[in-house]
Amino acid sequence: MPRLVFLYAEPFRGAGSTVMRGFQLADLAREQLSGHSVHVRTLGSTVRNSTVFLTKGALKLATPVQLDELVRRGNRLLFDPVDELPPGTTARFADVLVASSLTAFEEYGRAFPGTRVALVNHHVDPRLDTTQPTHDAFRAGYFGESVNAVLTPRIEETVDVIPIDTSREDAGWLGRVGDYSFHYAVRLHRELDHYKPFLKGFTAAHCGAPVLIQRDQQEAVRWLGGDYPYLIDAPVSEQQILDALTEAESDFGGPRWQRALATMAGIRARTTPQRIGEELAAAVL
Repeated sequence: MPRLVFLYAEPFRGAGSTVMRGFQLADLAREQLSGHSVHVRTLGSTVRNSTVFLTKGALKLATPVQLDELVRRGNRLLFDPVDELPPGTTARFADVLVASSLTAFEEYGRAFPGTRVALVNHHVDPRLDTTQPTHDAFRAGYFGESVNAVLTPRIEETVDVIPIDTSREDAGWLGRVGDYSFHYAVRLHRELDHYKPFLKGFTAAHCGAPVLIQRDQQEAVRWLGGDYPYLIDAPVSEQQILDALTEAESDFGGPRWQRALATMAGIRARTTPQRIGEELAAAVL
C-alpha cells in the first residue's frame, strides 16, 4: 500500500499552516485517498519508501542534509510553502512543488521549469460549522490577525474584529463565524506576503456570506470574477471602504446581494473536501 507521510516541524506544531496543511490535510487524505496509508511525523523522523509532504514549517527548518537523507531512503518529496517563497532547496530536492493558490501555480511553473508543480487549493477548516444559518440582518466581521487588514476606528464601528493568532492553534473564533452575514477581507499589504490562498473567501463561501476585498488582490479576483459586486478599487481609502460597507448593507437581501451569494456558492462547490482530495491525489501520483 502506498504511504503518504505529512512531515511537520515540532516548533511549528501549533501554527495554522501545520494544523491545516499537516494534520487536517492528512485527515482529509485518509477520507479521500483510498488505497493510501497516511501518517503524520515530525521532521527528523525515519521515513522510507514514502511520498513525503513537507509542510511550511518543515520547509523552514529542513536542512539539505535532512532532505538528502529522505531522498536516499527512497522517498518522493512534495514541498508545500503555502504563502512563502519556495526554499532554495526546491530545484534540487522537490519532486513536486505544491501550490495552494492559482497565482502560485502559475508563478511556480515559470520559476521552476524543471520541477513538477501541482495545485492543491487550501481547504476550509473542517471544525467550522458550515450549515449556513439564515441571516436576517447585515452584520460584518473580520476573522484574522489585525496586522493583515486595513482597519481604522471608523471601519471597526461597522466591522467586528474577531482576532486569530495563526502562530498557535486557535479555534475560539470558529464558533462565531456563523453570526456574520458579510465577511471583511480588505488586505493590508506586507512585504512578507507572497502567494496568499484565498482562504478568507473560501471560508465566507462555505458560510454562505459575501466577502469584501480590493480588486488588486489577484487571487481573489481569479475566484470572484471581475464583475463581483463587492470589489473595491485600490489603493483603498477609509472613506472608500466605509462607502462600500454602506452599499453592501443597503444591498442586503436584494439582487446584487443575491448575485454575490451565487458567486460564493460557486466557490464553495469548487473547494469541497472531495475537490481538494482530488487535487491532493493528483499531486501525490
